[in-house]
Amino acid sequence: MPKIKTTASFRPLLVGSVGLLALTAGPAWAQTTTDESELNSANDIIVTAQRRAERLESVPVAIVALTADILQQSGVQRMTDIGQIATGVQINRGGSFTQPAIRGISTLTLGYGFENNTAVYVDGFYQPDMVTINGDLANLASVQVLKGPQGTLYGRNATAGAIVMETLAPSQETIGRAQVSYGRFNDIRAQAYVSVPLSEKLAFSLAGYYRKSDGYIRDIGTDPVSKADDRDAAPLQNESFRAKLLYTPTDTLDITLGFNHGRVEDSRGTTYTINKYAFAVPASPPRASARDTSSSSFLADSSAKADEFTGKIALETGIGTLTSYTGYAKRLSFSVFDFDGSKPVITQSANTSIHQRTFQQTLDYAIDAIDNLNLIVGGFYYNDKMDFGDGGARSYTGSFDAAGLQNSQFVFLTSKAYAFYGDATYQFGEKLFFTAGLRYSDEKRTIRYFVVPGVNPVVAPPAQNAANFSSATPRAVLRYEIAPRTSIYASFSKGFRSGVFNPTVVASPAFVLPIKPEKLTAYEVGFKTASSTFRFDAAAYYYDFRDLQVGVTIPSPVNANAVIQLISNAKRAESYGIEAQATYTPTEDLSIRAGASYTHGRYTDFKNATGNGLNEATQRNISGQVQDWTGQQMARAPSFTGNLGINYEMDMAGGRLALSGNASYTSSFVVSNPSLFGPRGPAGLANKQRYRQKGYGIANAQINWTDPSDHVTIGAYADNITNTRYNFVLSGGLFGDYAQGNEPVTYGVRAGFKF
Repeated sequence: MPKIKTTASFRPLLVGSVGLLALTAGPAWAQTTTDESELNSANDIIVTAQRRAERLESVPVAIVALTADILQQSGVQRMTDIGQIATGVQINRGGSFTQPAIRGISTLTLGYGFENNTAVYVDGFYQPDMVTINGDLANLASVQVLKGPQGTLYGRNATAGAIVMETLAPSQETIGRAQVSYGRFNDIRAQAYVSVPLSEKLAFSLAGYYRKSDGYIRDIGTDPVSKADDRDAAPLQNESFRAKLLYTPTDTLDITLGFNHGRVEDSRGTTYTINKYAFAVPASPPRASARDTSSSSFLADSSAKADEFTGKIALETGIGTLTSYTGYAKRLSFSVFDFDGSKPVITQSANTSIHQRTFQQTLDYAIDAIDNLNLIVGGFYYNDKMDFGDGGARSYTGSFDAAGLQNSQFVFLTSKAYAFYGDATYQFGEKLFFTAGLRYSDEKRTIRYFVVPGVNPVVAPPAQNAANFSSATPRAVLRYEIAPRTSIYASFSKGFRSGVFNPTVVASPAFVLPIKPEKLTAYEVGFKTASSTFRFDAAAYYYDFRDLQVGVTIPSPVNANAVIQLISNAKRAESYGIEAQATYTPTEDLSIRAGASYTHGRYTDFKNATGNGLNEATQRNISGQVQDWTGQQMARAPSFTGNLGINYEMDMAGGRLALSGNASYTSSFVVSNPSLFGPRGPAGLANKQRYRQKGYGIANAQINWTDPSDHVTIGAYADNITNTRYNFVLSGGLFGDYAQGNEPVTYGVRAGFKF
């Protein structure tokens, strides 16, 4: 492993981590010296982190592997729930946009045209937008969270890591299952999956999901005392179906064609409730400030739908498997919201419709015919076009009509990228493995826009620009197998997130500047072991992060005496920590899962951040304040997280009763805005971060009974059983500080059938 240039605070952690791995190696070795043939194959977990099927404990990458059973037993229903059971993972939201964080690495850039720095793949296909991934998780076969930069094999914008999801596939067996549930807030859910053979070489599957809920946020109407005009402020609706056709003309060729449709409507993140330092508004009607209430001029709407066509071809060639992934998707996103959070019309309101069309092609060749060598070579092509359709991005003052139309902004973004990569693992003797990989990525992005005036005569001139971004991201790993299914490893890798353009209209074409790519260098040591009843892994890591894409204040390129606020780059940040997770299955009826992580994520050079300060004298926010965030905690980087899950089954009334529960704890962290109080804030708080969420714990539980025929299951569930409340939106601006909280305790009943 390359020498790490550590900070003084990191050296003790790394030394202690190596010591911990050494201490755990002794007992684990004793537990796993059993011959491979005697191990319980039911305890095998197969992952594809290196784009080939391998045992979890043989892959020198920190992975959280979640099977369909674990997802169901833990009460995971949405992408954001994954953070409750995945050690060292936070999945939060900025407005309508889902933004994962792994080991303290996340993004502060949100909006249409930006991509996360945690790559999300579904059935091998990259998902570029932050909105449509907010749908419920249904009919999944597995979820893998790959930690650390995946610069070689999952390299597109995978600086923090990757979330790899696999859905249920067709089979030559007739299989079917269905489930319905009803819960608090009139929450109705239904899902079904069926797979049927059409012939000896043809199989078809169809999966569907539907959800509708009133939601838990209420608009107080024009009379805050009476409830007669209250209404649901943020109802949820989610629907999807996924069809697959599997054709196997020969023993060496598989062809899978798919069509996926999804629609999600969830405006919780854009239903703003101003609860501190509110800008003065007319006295009547009052503005809502209590949790789970709102008082907007109009209800927020945040919705998205996607239609995706996919084709996967896998051919066994005699020396390995050649796999092709071809995908084309059309996405439409719509948003409208009232930022000032009051019944009177005070500020402009935005109405945005986004069209996105994405083509992608991946070709992998996994070669395993060479003695002691596993080799993967491949290529990736990506073509994405996005425009603000249906009248552009429209801004209004007053009602949504021609009289209130300020202007319409038409923005067109394109991205064309390609990459070539190779990754090889060579085995030296019986126990030593060395992996080396390299990916070269090249991307061209363009932006073009113009503005059509409404009642506002001020119009920005049209502008356009283009830029190329390229990078080579290497990977090197040394793994030593100290016993069957027990290994230690050390790795070095780099990650790359492509540069972008700020996808908004600015005052001058001189401001249409490319944003530099993010680059991450990572070092990691780890230990993994598994037996028929026990599984454990631990890792320690250090990340050196350069050129984060964030909001900053920079000198104006056209006025030497002025500054402007743009999405740009912060120079440096670092994250380091240690984590561990374990699973213990002493009997077929009992399973226990636990994990814990410590993360130290800090901006180390960020002197020109754009923050939201406070004027203590006027009790008003100062938007656009230049702040120094050097040394401050990065967003979505809690120092400590932990989780515990238990599943127990027993015989009852001729059938099986299953009890399961999951609990998680998250220490205090910045939700999405690392702003400080600033020099005009309260005494002694100038360098304190304003928008911190206190530590909290969440617990979920469920009980299910399956009849003796193993066909019918009935059950009940309760999520957030302690009614813990925290903020998943917490920030501020000119009109005050605003927040939106998580769901309170929810509960319901469900019934399912399978054959």
